[in-house]
Amino acid sequence: MKAVIPDSLMGEIQGLQDTFAAVTNQAIVLTDQAGNVVTRPTLSGIFYQKMFKSLQEVERPFEPALLRLGAISYPVVLENWVPGLKYVINPLVPDYGQTYYLWSGLYMEEGAKELVLQSFEAKMRNHPHYEDLKAEVQAMPELDAQRIGEIRSKMVVLGSILSKLLAGCTFKPREQRSSLVISQLLSNLEEEFLKVEEVLQQLAGAYLAADLYAFAIEDEAGRFKVKHAVGREANLLMNGEFQQGDGFLGQAVLGKEPRHWHGVARDPRSLFFTQRGITQPEYLSCYPVRFHSGKKALLLAVGFGADRQIQKYDQQEQIVASLLGLSCRGEMLVRREMLGKEVMQGLKEAARLLPQMASMQELGLQLMDIIMGMPFYPSSVFVYFAEETGGSHYAKGWSPDTDTLYVSDLEARYSPQSFLSSGIINEDAEGQVLLECPMIAEKMFKGILSVGFRRRSEAEEWLTYINCLVNLACTAIRLIEKDTRHMKQAGVFLEHTRYYLQSTDKELQRLSHDASWMGYEFARYAGLPERDAERIKNACLLAPFRIDFLLGYGFYTEEISLLKQVDQLSSFYFEMEKPSVPVSAQLLALVLHHTWKQADKERLAAADPEWLDPLRYNLDYFLSVGVDSDLYASFQSYLRSQAGTQYKKKTFSAVKLLNSSSLKTPKEEWGISPREEEVLELIILGKTNKEIASALFISEHTVKNHLSRIFSKMDVTDRSQIIALVYKRILDSERIES
Repeated sequence: MKAVIPDSLMGEIQGLQDTFAAVTNQAIVLTDQAGNVVTRPTLSGIFYQKMFKSLQEVERPFEPALLRLGAISYPVVLENWVPGLKYVINPLVPDYGQTYYLWSGLYMEEGAKELVLQSFEAKMRNHPHYEDLKAEVQAMPELDAQRIGEIRSKMVVLGSILSKLLAGCTFKPREQRSSLVISQLLSNLEEEFLKVEEVLQQLAGAYLAADLYAFAIEDEAGRFKVKHAVGREANLLMNGEFQQGDGFLGQAVLGKEPRHWHGVARDPRSLFFTQRGITQPEYLSCYPVRFHSGKKALLLAVGFGADRQIQKYDQQEQIVASLLGLSCRGEMLVRREMLGKEVMQGLKEAARLLPQMASMQELGLQLMDIIMGMPFYPSSVFVYFAEETGGSHYAKGWSPDTDTLYVSDLEARYSPQSFLSSGIINEDAEGQVLLECPMIAEKMFKGILSVGFRRRSEAEEWLTYINCLVNLACTAIRLIEKDTRHMKQAGVFLEHTRYYLQSTDKELQRLSHDASWMGYEFARYAGLPERDAERIKNACLLAPFRIDFLLGYGFYTEEISLLKQVDQLSSFYFEMEKPSVPVSAQLLALVLHHTWKQADKERLAAADPEWLDPLRYNLDYFLSVGVDSDLYASFQSYLRSQAGTQYKKKTFSAVKLLNSSSLKTPKEEWGISPREEEVLELIILGKTNKEIASALFISEHTVKNHLSRIFSKMDVTDRSQIIALVYKRILDSERIES
């Protein structure tokens, strides 16, 4: 949208532009902030006339350069077209919300003519008037830096006059102009938050304003950093840092009232500017800004030329500083609201994830991920669990040495006998602020969730959220402990049923044992997850028992469901009645059936109608109906892969070796107990102590005790001697019989 300037001013503006063009012998044109031409271009000579005519054929030719520059508040010299040919863009900001740009040029830099002609030929040789344009370029005078600076100064004067006319400065008193700027800022603040860069640009473009405006904001470490700067030498001031009490700026942030200094160039405190290569300022005005969070900022106005009457602009700049503080505070509150929404979403996700954790380790790692993924960016997180077997901890943002010391400190300050029931803020030796929230489940101290912050105010701000997260973690701990107790009770139940089965039907007990290991291994071979493989393994151990008997105790519900699905297979005889049975149940049926084929039917005891149901293994007539052909083929492949193992080379399985009649007398001779016999079977299968403990639901310490007694009774010193002794007895027996 083109800017609208009153007709009464256009003639005066055009006249001034033409006059300055004649004095400087350069082309001049005025555009608005979108690049639209406002005045009639003043063109001297055929070169400028031809070039401007070419530009008119391009839609909005000035816009690309303005987009590259972004917001500028001081004249800039560019040579984007041909290196060595420079032009000046002078921004005019007569009123907030509308910017104009005064373009002038071209200036040939001294000693650049040869380079200019080469580049000009490469870019313009296809132009229809190339020869005429080239002649004009050859005749263009070369200007040294001083001469270009003088012309640029004249353009600055022209820009100031045009800015004055555009703002109606000749007709409005200073107070009215100031109130217009403030009114415009207030109007913008009603619609959205003020953009600091644009506000500074407005100040820098005002008539007789300071040469440089900047805005410094306090960072997390308590230092101040210049985040915005516009005006002369603004790029040198950007990212400059100072701290409270350091120089002019450091003294200004200590108070609440504006500070003004004259003759700054003669004061050693001006080193903040000179060390950055900035021209020594003549005067400096600083306006402290306070945010709602307690953070501070500083608006500074710097003048490099003759001293101005500060009192004329002090009130306006002070009001602008207050409006910037108000805008930053509002913007911060909006961000805080958005942050709160993100945090609430994180709490909802935590409420979904934490109850799913199956162990304290999973819970600790998940808590760390949740905290570190939050938008308030904690400096560290520490999760400590006070367990019966010794504390465990998980940490992010801690070194190995410091987290060990911190654990000792926690154990000294928190214990089951004496602990705090609410979160506290603790500062460690390295100055880190730690928000420590105890986890208390069922009135028992379970651990600490500690979150590190850079400031105490941050810890206080997020205390409520961390407490909510701790409450969710306590719920997860109760669920984990409940599951753990249930698993222990289930293990005791399974161990008792195995004792009963061994005393009632030893062959059926052996079948269930063989099936459990085969079921686990085939499940992993078929690509099932570890959890599914373990469920199939336990289902094999429970397979000899009746469903109604198992249901009466409330354990192993998933395994019982698998057994029910296997029982469904016996109800279908034809392909058209094929049941929908999951893969895990089909796999279990295959394993039970294969184990049944290896059973010594004569050794099976009479079935106990109340507890036992050995017919679950006998599925000869139903496998072809209920089991998928691909899974059946995979099972055959698995069996072939196991055919080469050491204990399959004989017609005896590893378990059958111990049940061979050849070992009956030696077992009586060695005095092997029923429990030791189970351990012996697993040794021959090549199982480790940990695997034996898991299979028999005993501790590894108990396994070691059984091994010691077996070694002593069999007069051997290691596992390999046990296996060798068993095979030797079998082979000796076979030679005698043959």
